[in-house]
Amino acid sequence: MDSSRKRFVRLTAAGTATALLLSVLATATRAQNCCAPAVPQQGVMGETVALPNVLDIGLHYEYLRSRQMRDCCGPVDDPANTRSDWKRVTLTLSYGVIPRLSLGAVLPYLWKEKTRAVAGRDIALASDGIGDITAVVRFSLIERSFVNYRELSVGAGVKIPTGATDREQFNTLLAQELQPGTGSWDFLTSLSFYQGFEPVDFYLSGTYVRTGEYEKYRFGNHLSYALTANLHLHQRLDLVGRITGSVLARDRYDGNEVDNTGRHQVWFSPGLQWQAVPIYLRLHAFFEQPLYQNFKGHQLGSDYNLRLSATFSIPLASSEED
Repeated sequence: MDSSRKRFVRLTAAGTATALLLSVLATATRAQNCCAPAVPQQGVMGETVALPNVLDIGLHYEYLRSRQMRDCCGPVDDPANTRSDWKRVTLTLSYGVIPRLSLGAVLPYLWKEKTRAVAGRDIALASDGIGDITAVVRFSLIERSFVNYRELSVGAGVKIPTGATDREQFNTLLAQELQPGTGSWDFLTSLSFYQGFEPVDFYLSGTYVRTGEYEKYRFGNHLSYALTANLHLHQRLDLVGRITGSVLARDRYDGNEVDNTGRHQVWFSPGLQWQAVPIYLRLHAFFEQPLYQNFKGHQLGSDYNLRLSATFSIPLASSEED
């Protein structure tokens, strides 16, 4: 083959590869992903009111893995072999202002990667950066104490669009699900109930997020719920069992429903809680296994999630529960 023909073949191959790559970016339109929640999952945000004059500082690591395309009834064929890995480190702050009221903030940093096979090649699209910050206020309707071991609290918050929405790769704007932020102001309300017994504590909580619109696109409203039981194995060690669920409505673009969005998922989450330093430092580890997944259209399902966290409690003044 002469040199001019070889050059033509190389240019043709390069053009084909570029066209395939652009097709990947084009088909990865804004849509929900099983592991790309708009707000931190139930439990990260806190389910009880912080003790008065105590600052709780939480550091959370989440690894969310997806390897299989699914629909309403189970796995479906996926010639592109789509898979994703979401990682997130979240800093949470919560301060008990008065016995029944606490203020909090959630500050996430995210790493997102989605890979598809195109013409025998794996094409990975990725981004990282500071996500959307959430500010929360929580009020106790029934105040917790060493006498009643019970608390009923309500919360409200706002997710502020601090994360980037303009990340590019290969000079092309990444799909919204791969952006660190959603671009919208979202508003949330929550309800949580805690009941302490010996040797088991129970938590029941739910959070509803009403999403806003950004550039004519609106992610589906989100309901998350959790039922948690802590079994006290030792003075400093708890065995934790948790059922968590997530219900997402369909996304909308310019007022119309978006295909392949909307889902309901339920996970079983066994874990451990260790009082590493009594009063001051708690460590948690959870492994989340999906029990139920129902998708509207074709979406990536959840393989498993791994969550690790450490919570530091710093008394800034004497507390009534000291």
